[in-house]
Amino acid sequence: MGQDKSVLTYHHKPQREHMTDLLLPYCDTVFWSVNPGQAAELTDSAQPLIVDAFANLVGPMNGILSAFQIAPDAAWLVVACDMPLLTTRSFDALVGGRDASKPATAFYDSDGRFPEPLLCIWEPLILPTLQNAVAAGRYSPRQMLMITDAHLLTAPDIRELVNINDPAAQAALKHRS
Repeated sequence: MGQDKSVLTYHHKPQREHMTDLLLPYCDTVFWSVNPGQAAELTDSAQPLIVDAFANLVGPMNGILSAFQIAPDAAWLVVACDMPLLTTRSFDALVGGRDASKPATAFYDSDGRFPEPLLCIWEPLILPTLQNAVAAGRYSPRQMLMITDAHLLTAPDIRELVNINDPAAQAALKHRS
């Protein structure tokens, strides 16, 4: 995208603030997962942060493992900031369909073929699997969902799972609105 996707505005406020508002009814605390550079820019923010704890690990796996480092016994509802079409409908379905006896609960992605790891409830029992995968050089949260017995749901509206990852997709979304 060429810039921090969490500060893009789709709903009259930065996307990270919009997502925080959506998540508040579902979480005791909403954290922003950030890299060290973002954390330095957010020193005046009252929002709790989870700063990437692993210098050699890039991407979403760093945020997920960093969250578990803070609270290894917690289930973590992980949501990407680049899904501007998400609504409470998807959160209701995900939380309502949660199976805490499984390593994770996720939707199939917007293509309906693979698990969506960035709108997912990661249960504490998956932590050893994630740690072992990273130790073996595997960093894909999606692959972790595919090799475990994750509980997979069909999203109520797959359009909500669309990621906006580049300026062309952003322009297409704004044109559609």
